[in-house]
Amino acid sequence: MYSILKTQGVLPLVTQINIQTAQIVLQSAADAGIKIIEFAARAEDSKEVFTQMISFRKENNLDVKIAVGSILSLAEAETYHQLGADCIVCPHTDPEIGAYCLKNNIYWIPGAATLNEILHANKLGAEVVKLFPADKIGGPGYVKAIRAPFPSLKIMPTGGVTLEESNLKSWFKSGVVCVGIGSNLFSKEMLLNLNYEQALQAFQNLIEVVEKTRN
Repeated sequence: MYSILKTQGVLPLVTQINIQTAQIVLQSAADAGIKIIEFAARAEDSKEVFTQMISFRKENNLDVKIAVGSILSLAEAETYHQLGADCIVCPHTDPEIGAYCLKNNIYWIPGAATLNEILHANKLGAEVVKLFPADKIGGPGYVKAIRAPFPSLKIMPTGGVTLEESNLKSWFKSGVVCVGIGSNLFSKEMLLNLNYEQALQAFQNLIEVVEKTRN
């Protein structure tokens, strides 16, 4: 999973979507060459939508891994793992979730804000740690500062990451493995009426700008 994240350079996130939009997102992501996306389970029907996403992926033989985000408890981690999640993403670091993921060989990306929290997550078995909310706790300068004594840290900033070249360039220059991007890729309004062509264009543009700013 790490190699996929590192190669792709970005983990695109969608949330609050219906089944039809979820299928559009999956198909367009696969057609654009995206290898992993995050579905944030924040709605009441998230389990139903995710179940349909897994079925749609299988039926259409799509080469896209699905990380499930906004996982807040061990019970939720267990549920989504059993439903077919390839990765569990949390806004925080929960030792119980970490232990479950490690035991069941499911990739775990916990959230952290401070250097001690990141190191604690690493000790619990997390390879990549989600820095959240990245823009509110110091941005790229903060990442550069904490990586100075710990250059091996594998960080994925989420929150405040935009599609602007200057923004992405500053994050990659700070040494992050990849970035997480959600509403700046698909706004809430855009998701309400998203069609395949729009989604495909968005993913293609995302890949292009990430590759341009990272090189």
